[in-house]
Amino acid sequence: MVFHTRTGRIGATLASLTAAGLLAACAPGMNGSAASNTVQAGSVSTDPAKMGNVTLQVLDTFTGGTDNTWMTALVSAFEQKYPNITIQRTSLPWSDAMSALPLKLKSANPPDIVPPNNGWQSLGTLVRGGLVLNLDNYADAYGWKTAFPQPILRQSQFSTDGKQMGTGSLFGAPVARASIIEVYYNRSLLQRIGSAVPTTLADFESDLAKAKAAGITPIALGNVDQQGVTEPLFSLMNSIAAQNQISDFVYSQNNVGVDQTGLSQAVTTLKQWADQGYLTANFAGIAGQDAAQSFVDGKALFRFDYSGSLPLASGQDKEFGSFLLPRQDGGTSLATAASAANLSVSAKSQHPDAAAAFLNFAAGEQAAQLAVQNNTMPLLHPDVQTPGDNPLFSDDVAISQQISTHGSAVPYLDWTTPTLLDTINTSMQNLLAGKATPADVVAGAAKDDTDFVKTLTR
Repeated sequence: MVFHTRTGRIGATLASLTAAGLLAACAPGMNGSAASNTVQAGSVSTDPAKMGNVTLQVLDTFTGGTDNTWMTALVSAFEQKYPNITIQRTSLPWSDAMSALPLKLKSANPPDIVPPNNGWQSLGTLVRGGLVLNLDNYADAYGWKTAFPQPILRQSQFSTDGKQMGTGSLFGAPVARASIIEVYYNRSLLQRIGSAVPTTLADFESDLAKAKAAGITPIALGNVDQQGVTEPLFSLMNSIAAQNQISDFVYSQNNVGVDQTGLSQAVTTLKQWADQGYLTANFAGIAGQDAAQSFVDGKALFRFDYSGSLPLASGQDKEFGSFLLPRQDGGTSLATAASAANLSVSAKSQHPDAAAAFLNFAAGEQAAQLAVQNNTMPLLHPDVQTPGDNPLFSDDVAISQQISTHGSAVPYLDWTTPTLLDTINTSMQNLLAGKATPADVVAGAAKDDTDFVKTLTR
C-alpha cells in the first residue's frame, strides 16, 4: 500500500499479500452462507435516535495523517448527531487488517463494522464464507442503489451464493472519499514545452516527445518493488477500451475476455514508451517513492499515481496539477477508481441497524465535506464546496465530481482474481526487461482469469 498522508491504494497493490491467507482462512460455506446473512425486509430501523444506547465496534485502516484526521472528525460528527450511539475504533495498518479480518469475523465478539478490500481477494471471500451481512434491505431503506453511482455500487455487489461479483446483493458500502489513479503534471515544465493539459492520448504522447527533446524526464516511474507499472497500464487501458468491456471482464460477465479490455495495446504502448526513453532512466532499479520524490523535486513532467499520493511539502500544491489520461477517441475520460474504504457489517453484529446507520453517514454529504476540509478527495457528492487556494486539490475534486456525475469509474483490473496482480506485475517486469512479449503478458492474464473462474463454478 502507498499512503497519503495519504489515501490508501485500494486495489492495485495488496492482493498478493492477503489472498492466500484470506482464501485459506475463509473457505466457501464456513459459518453459514451468504444467503442466510440477510436482515429481513420490514425489520430494519433507519432512525438512530430510536435505537437505544448502542456501542459499535469499528475496525478501520485509517491509522495516521489525513486518514485518521478525517475518520476522527467523522466519528465525532456522528456521535454529536446521535449521542446514544458510541463508536469505539480500532485502527490497524492495511495489511494487518486484511490478514486479520477472517479470524476477527469468525470470533465470538467480532467488530460490528469492518473494512474489507474490494474484489475476490477480500470481500468476495468473506461473502462466500457468510461472514458479512447482506445489506440489500438497508440499501433499499436508505436509497443507496440510486444515490451511489452504479460503477461504485457494483464494486460491493455479489450474488448470494458468492460465485459472481459486480451483480446481485450489496455486501458493503463506500465512504464518501475517493481513491483514483490519475496523472500528475508539473505546471511550469508543461508550460516550458509549450503545451496545455492534453485532451487526447495523441496530445499526451506528443508531450512525452517534447519533454524528452527538452531534456526533461517525461514520466517519473520506479518499479524495483513491482508496484510502478500498473498505474500507467490501467490508465492506458481506460484510454483505449470501453468502460463496459473493462468492467465486464473484472466481474466475469458477458463472456468478455482480457483481449477485449485494451490490455494488449496498453502493454505495447507502455513498452514503446520505455524503449523511447520516456520513463525514468533505470526505472527497474528505482523505488516508487524515490520516483515520486523525484517528480516532486521538479525532475519529471508527468507521474501516474493514486490520488493524494505525492510526497508534497507545505505550499508545493500550486506547482502541480492532475488529470485523467484522456481517451484515445477524445471522449469522456475513464478512471480506475473506488471509494477510499469499503465498509461492511459483520454477519454476527448485534446492532446491524446502528451499523448500517453509520455506513449511511460515512457515505453522506457531511462526510464528503469533511474530506474536502481535510484536503482529501471526496466521492459520491459532486456538489461539495472546494477551497480556491489549492489548485492541485481543485483538480482532484473536479476529477471526483466527474466520476460521481458521469459514472465514469472502472474497477481495478486485479480484482478479477486473487492472483492477477502478481501475474501482471511479474509478466510486465519480464516484458520491460526484454524477456517477454506483449502477447505473453496477455496470455498470462487470460490463463489466470480462466483458472480462477473455474473455481467459482465448483
